[in-house]
Amino acid sequence: MSKLLVIDIESAFTRAVSGESVRKIANSLRVTEGALRYHFRKGASPKEVRRLAFELFYANRRLAMLNESEQRLVDRLVQKGRSKSNVAT
Repeated sequence: MSKLLVIDIESAFTRAVSGESVRKIANSLRVTEGALRYHFRKGASPKEVRRLAFELFYANRRLAMLNESEQRLVDRLVQKGRSKSNVAT
């Protein structure tokens, strides 16, 4: 077994987000699957990041289909939501 460097963990996470199995990635890095999953638990899971990326992609596509006035309304609502979340933190 080899020691995981930060760059290895980041690269492994990117590969997992792209859909490669954690077991296959672990084997290629000569570490256990559990070791990789341990590091992945420190934040969002690769599956969650992938899901959010797809949701963002499709939301942006739907936004592009709106007319200008609808897009401005969406922008105002987003800004309002951001200002409220900044106050809460």
